[in-house]
Amino acid sequence: MLILAADHRARGVVTIERYADYLAALTAALPFCDGILASVQPLVDLAGSGAIRSDQLTYLSINRTGLAGTAFDLDDRLVASVARAAADGWSGIKHMTRIDRASPLTAGALELLGRVVEEAAQAGIDALIECVPWRDGRMDHHVDAIVLAAVVAGDMGAPNLKVPIPDAAPGPARVDAVARIVESVGVPVLFLGGPRREDGNDTFAAVADVMAGGAAGLAVGRLVFEDPDPARMAALVAAAVREGSASERR
Repeated sequence: MLILAADHRARGVVTIERYADYLAALTAALPFCDGILASVQPLVDLAGSGAIRSDQLTYLSINRTGLAGTAFDLDDRLVASVARAAADGWSGIKHMTRIDRASPLTAGALELLGRVVEEAAQAGIDALIECVPWRDGRMDHHVDAIVLAAVVAGDMGAPNLKVPIPDAAPGPARVDAVARIVESVGVPVLFLGGPRREDGNDTFAAVADVMAGGAAGLAVGRLVFEDPDPARMAALVAAAVREGSASERR
């Protein structure tokens, strides 16, 4: 499946500054996606405008205190609750846990992860857990690190995972790296789309490798909504995800 990721701004990653333009880009992309993960206000406004179909998944992003580039970047506390997501009728919650071996904040983040997974199960809603390795202030794309993060979250009961695409050579090496991550857990694994790339060929080669490696799909944000034509880009990525084909190029 293809999930539209729209919670960057609440973590201080200001993608499209004018809110109306931001909503317009998301609205254009949504028809080609199976669901959306977003922070509170965009999710409420998109649902209120009718942009979200009744058959689409909706994930409320609940921990956004770790603002990008700050001294408290790794301090990801709750800004919304599982109870609110359930009461508002969303399909589930999206929760980010970053594992940094050098930071003592990781222990508290894992404790919070366990609590959130348990609360979501009790509330009868889904939990999409973005469990990512973190090193030297940025996401770690080494396959060993991603496997570790996936195993930790998966064995703690996360029902769905969202992890980075591993840093491996395009083609068989990247397919094998993705397969290793997917096979390390017993739950569906989505892969992050990452930032928008100028070279569309790189984008679709990555999508093809991820799907060939057994991914459940992708969660994409900036790659789509920062594109000059969000609807077209969303349609192309959706086709590549669903058909396992990257035959169309930008």
